[in-house]
Amino acid sequence: MRRLVLGLLVLAITIPAFAQPAPAPATLTWIRYYEAQPGKERELGQILVAASKPVFDQLIADRKVVAWGVVVPMSHTSETWTHAVFVTANDWAGYEALTSSSEAAMAKLSASERSTLEGQMMAAMKPHTLRDVVLRHLSQSPLPTTPPAARPKYIGIDTYVVKPGRYEDALGLFNEWAKPTFSSASKLGPWGFSMQEMVTTPGWTHMIWYFMTDLAAIDELNAATMALGATKLKGYDVRLRDFSEPDKHQGQILRIVYQAP
Repeated sequence: MRRLVLGLLVLAITIPAFAQPAPAPATLTWIRYYEAQPGKERELGQILVAASKPVFDQLIADRKVVAWGVVVPMSHTSETWTHAVFVTANDWAGYEALTSSSEAAMAKLSASERSTLEGQMMAAMKPHTLRDVVLRHLSQSPLPTTPPAARPKYIGIDTYVVKPGRYEDALGLFNEWAKPTFSSASKLGPWGFSMQEMVTTPGWTHMIWYFMTDLAAIDELNAATMALGATKLKGYDVRLRDFSEPDKHQGQILRIVYQAP
């Protein structure tokens, strides 16, 4: 499973504002997974939001990172993680700023405050359960020109194993099949097609993700897919099975606990 989304990059050139290129969506999302102690799920979620918010919100204000959030699994799989924190950025320099800011924030804490925070984390989280995924986004929705009517509540995730040497085929099919469908959906927020920037998690190579304002978005996507017709869908399915390992495809729905901006 996995996750996550993003955006910002403005060209500073001395021409009228209306002629400047639109900001591009961000290219990277770092996801860190946690597993709560039994009965401590709520406490861990509260700690992750409270500890992250001052640093991450300031990084957004400083345009060092683009967005961040905390999610939990709504549909469960064989994986045992209970929470994930995602941070999106334009480049690796954003994560360098994140690391520096996090270290500086910890250094400002008194010994008592640091001990309290560490104790809370140790009590709420199972030891040795942290793991990371870094996504590079290959195709995604453009940045909205107006604020969304409703904030996303869920994220749909589909992971695939694409055969070596067939990555361009996978991207081509996404752009031909999924991109028009996602673009026409009214209940979707950001969406995209991504691969692991660093292979930290075996078992999948590529991910399709889409933010949803409510779960009726799935009905909307299913209807749009069926409207393509049996012949076209059969052709898409043949291509998907040719360049991927279909028995390793997995889907999941995540619930957004906190998101900024």
